[in-house]
Amino acid sequence: MQQKKWLEKLTEFQENHALEVVLFFIFLSMAMIPGMARVETIVALENMMPASSTPVEGVNNLRAEGIGKDSIAVKISTGNKEDGVQSIHENSTAVYIEDLSNDIRDIHGVTQVMSPLQREGLVDERDQNAVITAYTYVGDSGNEMDRIFKDIENEAEYKMPEGVETEISGVPAVQQRLSSMVERDKNVTTMISLGLVFLITLGLFQGSFSSALMPIIVVALSVIWLYGTMGYLGIPLSTLAGSVAALVIGIGIDYSVHILNTYRFHRRDNTIGEALSEAVGETGVAIVATSITTISAFMAFLSGAMPEMHRFGLIMSIGIGYALLFSFFLLPSVFVLEEKIMKKIHESIDWRHDF
Repeated sequence: MQQKKWLEKLTEFQENHALEVVLFFIFLSMAMIPGMARVETIVALENMMPASSTPVEGVNNLRAEGIGKDSIAVKISTGNKEDGVQSIHENSTAVYIEDLSNDIRDIHGVTQVMSPLQREGLVDERDQNAVITAYTYVGDSGNEMDRIFKDIENEAEYKMPEGVETEISGVPAVQQRLSSMVERDKNVTTMISLGLVFLITLGLFQGSFSSALMPIIVVALSVIWLYGTMGYLGIPLSTLAGSVAALVIGIGIDYSVHILNTYRFHRRDNTIGEALSEAVGETGVAIVATSITTISAFMAFLSGAMPEMHRFGLIMSIGIGYALLFSFFLLPSVFVLEEKIMKKIHESIDWRHDF
């Protein structure tokens, strides 16, 4: 009973200060956007295991002593075009390899470069393929490895002779590709989930664009705040956590749809304030209870030993918490503003019709 009274006071405040509430959340959402750009994607295997585990601790100790390094192999192939260079030892190819080796050596984070012109065993028997090996010392920093990888790609494309092709490989290259895939899949799955949810809610509310849009606003802001929080708190994105946005959208949409549907039902015969009070009062306690149980289930991931599972449980809990927050502290204000805007539009249409 006490919870219902508190929810009624909350809806009354939002009815009286709808514009201020919406502007307040818009301002905070804009402040979250820079944090989204700070989210780092990590895919290194050592990030998926406890730092205290023997293998990870051993690797970190070697890196601290300057022994443990990651290697990137730049494969250089010739003979790809009839009118191009056909051998690694042709003058133009040799100059290209020497210049590329020196340019890679100058990249920040690269500690050593082995050139096939100076080391045996780095050119095949046909003299058509060679490998430049670069050693780096950036540990599990995904952003640094991504920077080095792109710098090497740019250097390899510069002044490349006709008929020469390059390919970058090695564990860091695999990690960089995987990081790009995680980032791409995150964006694609988020957009697809938003689109599908919008279409479903559009059908649920019989083609009402505004009714379908309001739940989307809630979950979209939840995702923005989630990634903004991750960026500001330094919580990285990983392979498992790459799907959290779609999960937050799928779970969080329920809260706003329940409230919106109940509000629409009571609005037929009641004032805005009465409909808001009934909608939040009827569904509020149940929604809070279900969200708490859902968050508790994801928080159970924190009891595991793997940091990857910790991040997933924490991120999901934050995302669902934001969806709950917006459903109660923002959505009723959006209802009120929608009613006021639609009323002014109808009055304008009636005035023009009478004129």
